[in-house]
Amino acid sequence: MTRDQSLKTVLGNRTPILLGAVAVLQVLDWHSTLIASRGRFETNKLLNWLSQWMGFALVISIVKLFFIAILFVGFLYWRKHKGLYDFEFTVCLCVSALVYSAVVVNNYAS
Repeated sequence: MTRDQSLKTVLGNRTPILLGAVAVLQVLDWHSTLIASRGRFETNKLLNWLSQWMGFALVISIVKLFFIAILFVGFLYWRKHKGLYDFEFTVCLCVSALVYSAVVVNNYAS
């Protein structure tokens, strides 16, 4: 096995792990938003607008389940087209993981 092949083998399994990490971060964001202290409020105007007609917990749950479903569809797409746009897919997942990590840390720290 050449150096390039071994590097592809090591790096080739990152997408399912990143998809799982982003899904876990979505769940943690959902949880941390729902248990936020009374003094904190949601800054997302769309969620606040939607929660006028439905409860906030229902709105945030629907949104998070929608994004988790998108991640699942992304996993199915990746599985069907392995090797195609792997670098771009990984970059997008890394950026998503970094952003949601900051959001989750901020939510739990306050």
